[in-house]
Amino acid sequence: MSTLLFRGARLIDPATRHDDTGDLRVRGGVIAEIAAHIEPEPGDRVIDLDGAVLAPALIDGRCRVNPASSGAGGIDAAARAAAAGGIGTLILAPDSGAGFTRPEHFAPVDAAALTSPVRLIPAGLAIDGDGEMGEIGQMLRAGAAYVGDGGRPEPDTRLVRRALAYAGGFDAWTALTCEDAALARGTCATESDLSMRMGLPARPAAGERLAVERAAVLAELTGARILLDRITTAMALRALESALARDLDMAATVPVTHLMFNEMDTGGFDARYRLEPPLRSEEDRLALIRAFQAGAISAVVSDHRACTGEAKAHPFPEAQPGSANLEALLPALLSLAAEGRLSLIEALWPVTAGPADLFGLDQGRLAPGAPADLIVFDPDAPVIHAPRHRVCSASSAFDQRRLTGKVLITVVEGAIIHQPES
Repeated sequence: MSTLLFRGARLIDPATRHDDTGDLRVRGGVIAEIAAHIEPEPGDRVIDLDGAVLAPALIDGRCRVNPASSGAGGIDAAARAAAAGGIGTLILAPDSGAGFTRPEHFAPVDAAALTSPVRLIPAGLAIDGDGEMGEIGQMLRAGAAYVGDGGRPEPDTRLVRRALAYAGGFDAWTALTCEDAALARGTCATESDLSMRMGLPARPAAGERLAVERAAVLAELTGARILLDRITTAMALRALESALARDLDMAATVPVTHLMFNEMDTGGFDARYRLEPPLRSEEDRLALIRAFQAGAISAVVSDHRACTGEAKAHPFPEAQPGSANLEALLPALLSLAAEGRLSLIEALWPVTAGPADLFGLDQGRLAPGAPADLIVFDPDAPVIHAPRHRVCSASSAFDQRRLTGKVLITVVEGAIIHQPES
C-alpha cells in the first residue's frame, strides 16, 4: 500500500473542532502524521490540495439496500454512490432486503464487503414483520452496529420492552421508529392545512411526540440505550430534550431530506417527495437545524432507499416512499453552511465524529493512528445534483437541485476509491 502525502490542505476535524491549514501523511491504511509542514519521503505519493478541505470521510448511519439485488437498490450500487459522495462507511438499515434477523443474514454483506470500496456494517432487526424477536445477541456479536425495529412502528409495548432489555445487556443501541403506529398507519403526509387542501391522508406531528415520550418511559423501565430513528418534528425534539434533561440514555438521528425540504415540496404531488417519515413544516425543518447545532442530534443520515421510476409512477399516496440520497448527503449539509445556517464544523460533525462516537467506530476523526478514511472537497463549488454512480432509474428528491460542495477525493483505509477526472 502506497504512502499518501496531502499537502496544503485545509484540515477540518469536527471531533476536536480543529480547522487550520497543514499537511497529512497516510501510511499502512492509517493516518501517520499531521503537521503544519511535512517533508516528502521516498515512496510518498504527493497530492497538493491547494487549500481544498481535507476531513474525515462521512459515516452514514442508515442506508436501506436489497442484498439480493444487482440493480439500483443493491449493495454494489449503494457502495459506488457512497464513494462518489465522500462516504467511507455505510451502516445498512435493519430492514434491508428481507431484514437482518439472524447473523447468517449478514453473509451477503460480508461477501460484498470483500470488494466494496467503502466499509459496510449491517444493523440487526430486533423485531421482524411477524412480531418476533430477532437473534439480537448473536447479531451484535457478529458485528451489528445496532439493532432496531426496522422503520416499522411496533404497537406491542411488551415485545419492545423485551427487545430493549435484551439489547441493553450488550450495552447496544436499539433504534425505535419515531412514530405512533396507529396515527401513522395509512398516511403519506404531515397533518396541516396543505395536506387537507390536497386531500392526502395525513398524520399529526404529535405522533412523534407520543413515540418519544413512550420511548423515554421504556428507557426508564429497562435502562436501555434508545436511538430515536429519524426524528422530524419540533414537538418530538422538545420531548427528547425533556428526556435528556432526566439523564436518560437516548439519542436521535435526522434524515438529510428533512433538513432541506418541507411539506411545500409535496404541493405538486411529485412522488420524488413521497418519503417516510413525510416532509414536515418549515418550522419543523428549522427546529431540526437548531437542534443539531445545539448537540441534541447525534447523526444526520442519508436514509437512502433507491426507488425505481416505476415504483414512483403512481398517485402520490400509493407511490413507494424513498429517495436515493447518498451522493447528496455532503452537498446538502454544505449548502446549509453556504446559507450561513451552519459552520463547516457543524455541518460535518453529525456525519463524522457524531456517528463515530455513537456507534463506537475508530474512523470519523483526523488523528495519528486513526483509520485513513478521508475526503477532499471544495466547499464552495456550485453543483447541480445529477447522480452519476447509481442506476439512472432510481428516483432522488435531490435530482436537478442546485447544491454546494464537490467531492474531489475519497479515501478508505488509505486507498483512493474515488477521484473524478474533472
